[in-house]
Amino acid sequence: MRYFNLTGLGLVISAIIALAVPPVQAATNWTCNIFPGPKHFVNIDTKAWGKDVEKVTKNEVKVNFLPSNAAPPPKQLNGIVAGTFDCALIFHGFTGKQAIGPQYAILPFLNAGNAEVGSVAFWRTWERHFAAKKEFESKGIKILSQYHFVGVHFFTSKDNPITSMADMKNMKMWALAGTTSRTLKAAGVNHVSGPAARMAEFTQTKVVQGIAGATNTGMVVFAGTKFPKWGTFTKGSIMAPSFAWMLDKNKWDALTAGQRAAISSVSGEKMARAIGKRADEFEVKFAKKLDGVGVKRMQASNAFEAELRKAANPQIQAWIKRAATIGVDGNQVIEDYKKIVANLSR
Repeated sequence: MRYFNLTGLGLVISAIIALAVPPVQAATNWTCNIFPGPKHFVNIDTKAWGKDVEKVTKNEVKVNFLPSNAAPPPKQLNGIVAGTFDCALIFHGFTGKQAIGPQYAILPFLNAGNAEVGSVAFWRTWERHFAAKKEFESKGIKILSQYHFVGVHFFTSKDNPITSMADMKNMKMWALAGTTSRTLKAAGVNHVSGPAARMAEFTQTKVVQGIAGATNTGMVVFAGTKFPKWGTFTKGSIMAPSFAWMLDKNKWDALTAGQRAAISSVSGEKMARAIGKRADEFEVKFAKKLDGVGVKRMQASNAFEAELRKAANPQIQAWIKRAATIGVDGNQVIEDYKKIVANLSR
């Protein structure tokens, strides 16, 4: 009888202990895709962000990165929605149909001369004017951060630099998709266009002789140092490549409020600033590399810049009209962005 009493007591004690100790929950796993490939500088701070997420969530969220790109650059958002991966970055030249808001970040001649400053201004302005519009969330996407690289310029494999629209009309051109491509089209310059990650298909096969819309980094990483002989640099850039770091909204909604707050603390402006700063560092590094292989550079004339601005201006006005359709004053957005840039640049 005593045996059974002790056994019963033991069962009661075990039950009490089981109720007192919360069950160990399995970690949430995120699989992330970085379309420029594992060697691009954006990996450095994006993967550091992944470690930060694991740290601030005490490993309740684990972040893994695919070893190579799993979807075409324009299809990163689709890859998330389809469940191919959970998080990814996308170039805003490919998000115009999904969201009006962030398109201001790739408007011609808007960007800051510094990627770190531009990235912070981009994030703050978007949060102020567009975050509440939930343009991406309505499509199953949570925006965790947004940022700029440095502004793009012009390069050619010819013996003479690009100095005018006429020069580009007289050679086979490639243009970065989005703002740059639309500007060249408005000016009557025939060209092929696409994401920077596919530039080599045209430069290494010598299909084109001119590039409109590349940074020093883009030339080295994607086009190759053997392509350019000249670089033409404008005072204001025709566009700054701008990106969103995105997550499957279902994954975000499945987190606790505490986890979301913790992850937000290491995303947003913090991530934007880190990647922008890295972009500035690599731009200087790769400018020196191009100089080292004999690439010559020149400052664009005022006349050339005037041609570019004239061709680009309709895009700015068109975006302002689009912003109005969702109740946003586009002129105020541009003013706020420039004001933040000016304050941060002091």
